[in-house]
Amino acid sequence: MSRWIACLAQLSVLGAGSVCVAQSADLTEGNAPSWVAFASDNATASVTASTERVKDGQDSILFVTQSGFDTGVRYPATATLNLDASGSNTLAVWMYPENNTPIGWQGFQPVITIRTGGGSGSIRLTPTSQMTPNFAWRLIKAPLAGGSGWTRTTTGTPNLADVDQIELKHDTWDAGFRIWFDGVRFMDLDPDSLPPPGPPPPPGVDPNIIESKVYLYIFDPIMENFGGQRLHQVYGWGDPATLAAAAINDINTSSGGRARLEVVETVIADEHPRFQDGFRHTDSTFATAWAARDFHNSTFDYVGFCNTHNLGERVDDGEIDEVWLYAPPIGGMWESCMAGQGAYWINGGVYPSAGGARAFPIMGLNYERGVAEAIHSFGHRSENVMVHSYGPWQANRNTTWNRFTLLDRDAPGLGGVGNVHFPVNAESDYDYANSRIVNSNAHVWFNYPNLTDATAEVTYRTWSRQGVDPHREYLKWWYAHMPHVPGRAPDHYLGNWWRYLLDLEQFKSWNGRLDRTIGIPTVRTTFPTNNTSVSGVIRITAAAEVDGALGRVDLYVDGQYLDSDYLSPYTFRWDATAAGGGTHTLVTKAYELQNGTEAVAAPVNVTVPCPGDFNGTGGVTVQDIFDFLAAYFAALPSADFNGVGGVSVQDIFDFLAAYFAACE
Repeated sequence: MSRWIACLAQLSVLGAGSVCVAQSADLTEGNAPSWVAFASDNATASVTASTERVKDGQDSILFVTQSGFDTGVRYPATATLNLDASGSNTLAVWMYPENNTPIGWQGFQPVITIRTGGGSGSIRLTPTSQMTPNFAWRLIKAPLAGGSGWTRTTTGTPNLADVDQIELKHDTWDAGFRIWFDGVRFMDLDPDSLPPPGPPPPPGVDPNIIESKVYLYIFDPIMENFGGQRLHQVYGWGDPATLAAAAINDINTSSGGRARLEVVETVIADEHPRFQDGFRHTDSTFATAWAARDFHNSTFDYVGFCNTHNLGERVDDGEIDEVWLYAPPIGGMWESCMAGQGAYWINGGVYPSAGGARAFPIMGLNYERGVAEAIHSFGHRSENVMVHSYGPWQANRNTTWNRFTLLDRDAPGLGGVGNVHFPVNAESDYDYANSRIVNSNAHVWFNYPNLTDATAEVTYRTWSRQGVDPHREYLKWWYAHMPHVPGRAPDHYLGNWWRYLLDLEQFKSWNGRLDRTIGIPTVRTTFPTNNTSVSGVIRITAAAEVDGALGRVDLYVDGQYLDSDYLSPYTFRWDATAAGGGTHTLVTKAYELQNGTEAVAAPVNVTVPCPGDFNGTGGVTVQDIFDFLAAYFAALPSADFNGVGGVSVQDIFDFLAAYFAACE
C-alpha cells in the first residue's frame, strides 16, 4: 500500500498521464528521430513524430508502411541504448493501428524483440492470440519472462541490465497499414495488485450499474392494401414497441439491477427495410413474399441505414449507446451485429463503415415472434461478447465462462447453468421444457465468486414452475445466474459480467482481463473550458481513461454531486441559467471498477451572466422589476400567491433581490 500512497502523491504533482509503478521513461516521448522503420521486402516505411493521436505525454510516433511482409520499428536505430531493465518484468506499448486490408493481420501480433548486451543475446516475445487491435488504442503488456499469453524464445545469453534495442514487428495480409506507438516503457507490474480504494459513491449512486441509451427504430409500414392498418396489426403480430419494452424489462430485471437499458428515442417508420442490394418491399410484394415464405437473397442495408440516420455520429456524441431494430420477418437482419471502428462478430456481420469511431451493437428483432425470441437474440450477443473476453468456448471447466455454460450431457454431474440454446439438462437444441432431472451447481453462481462444487437437482420446473413459457422463463433464469458482483474476481476478470455485455466500446480492442493493470484513471473536463461564459442548458463533456476498467464519471457543480454517466463518451446536461448568475465551478471525477479508485479533474470555472443585464439596460432597473411585480401581484387574489405553499410575495421579492445581487 505504501507504493500506492507514494504514487498518488506523485500523481498530484505530475497530473494526468503519470503511472504509479516502477518504470523507465517513455521511449517515444520526443524521440521520433531515434526510431527507424524497416520492411523485409524493402517497401516504403517511415516513422515520424505525431500529435494526431497521443496516449501518453505530449506526442507519439507514427509508423507508416506499404509492406505486406515483416515490417516494423526499432529503437534506437543503432543498438546502443544501454538501458538497465533488470528491475522490470514487463514491456508496455500503447498502439493504435489502422489496417484497411481485407483480412487484416497475418498471424498473431505484435512480435517483440529485445536485444541486449552488445549483441550477446536477445529475447523474442510472440503472443499466442491476436493482441494488435484495429482502429482502437490498446496497451500491450508483454511479460519479459513469457507466459500470460506470450511465448518467450531467446538467443545467446540475454542481459536485461543492458538493453540495447527494442523491435516491434507486424505482418499483414495484402499490404500497407499504419500504427501510432506511444508510452513504450519497461515496467514492474504485479499481476495480483489492486489500485488504491476509492471513496464511497454519492448517496443513491450504484457504482456497478451500466446505463445504456437505446435508439429503437420500428419498421411497421401502413399497409394501404389492408385498409391502412399497420403491418403488425394486419397479421395479428405483437406491437413492437410493447415487445421492446417487455424485453428490456426482462433483461434489466434479470441482471440483478446491473443493466439499465432505456429507450431514449422511438421511431415508428412507415417503411419496409431496405436490403443491401437496394431492394425494398412494397406493401403488396411483402404480402406475396410472406405468403410464399420467399426470403429475398440479401441482407439488410446496415451501412445505408446507419449513415442515413447519422447513428455513428450520434453514438460518438453520446446521444445513444446502442440500436434496436424491430422489423417484420424476411427483413434480412442479423439477431445482433456490431458497427463502428473496431467492431467484431457478435452473432452477425461486422460493419465498421456503418458507424463512427466508437463500436456499438445493433439488435435485429422480429415482431412476428415474442419476448422470448428477443431476449434469446440478446443472449447470443451475450455469448459472443463473453467469448471475446474469455477466449475459445469449450465443454470444460478451464475458464469461468466455460464452467458457467457447461452442460450435464458433456460432464455428467458437473453441469453449470447452460447456454442460450441448451439449458444444463438439455439433450437437444431449444430443449427448454425437458423434465430430465440432473445435478447442477447452478445455484452456487448466486454466491459468485465463491464457487463450490455443491450441486442440486435441476429440471425445467426449476425455471418454469407452471410450464407457461419455458423458453422465456429459462432465459430470465440464465441471465439471473450470470455474475454481477462488484470488483475483480479471482480469475482477474470483472465480477460483473454485465459491464462486458453492455460496454462493448471499452473492451473492443482487448479481452478485459485485469491482471497487471494499473487501475488508476485520469480524467479531464473537455467542455466548457476554464474561465468561459455559459448560459442556458449546456452539454458538459469529460474524457476519462484507465489501464483497467472504467465504471463511470460523475459531475459536481459548486461541490455538489449532480449526475453520473456510466458509458463513454461521458456527457452531462446542466442548466446554467437556472443555477443563477455568477461564477460556478465544475468538477468531473472518474472511477475505476476494480477498487473504486478515483481521479479528479482540474476544476473548470464558468461565468453565468445575469439574464438580459437588468441594471440600467434599456432604462430597466432592478427597482422597476420590483415595482412591476408588486403591482402585478396586488391585482391578484391574495390566495393565489400570498401564503400558497408557504410562499408569499415577500418571499419572491427576497429571492429576486438575492438573485440579482449575485449578478451585480
